[in-house]
Amino acid sequence: MSLTKSLRHILDNRKITVAQLSRQTGVPAKTIYHWLSGQQPRKIEHLFRICDVLNLSIEELYGRSKKSPTKPLLNKDLLLGELHAGVYEVILRPLKKKDEES
Repeated sequence: MSLTKSLRHILDNRKITVAQLSRQTGVPAKTIYHWLSGQQPRKIEHLFRICDVLNLSIEELYGRSKKSPTKPLLNKDLLLGELHAGVYEVILRPLKKKDEES
């Protein structure tokens, strides 16, 4: 969902007018009307103020639902077990230049 549709939906559901939102956030009403007509926000600070007043995240303001925490891609215990599964020796030596190889 776009910011335009989502913001309109939020304002309608909460029965808040653009003028009220503008007064509460300090974001000019003209700016909010531009967003509702499809223009993209120019200042992230305006979005943050609106999110703070409406008690939403940026994702929710744009119509995305909060995601539940995802499980990590790698199992930490498994990874650590594999890393410590042996004894290793590391030898550092300078690389030979191509001229020196012949």
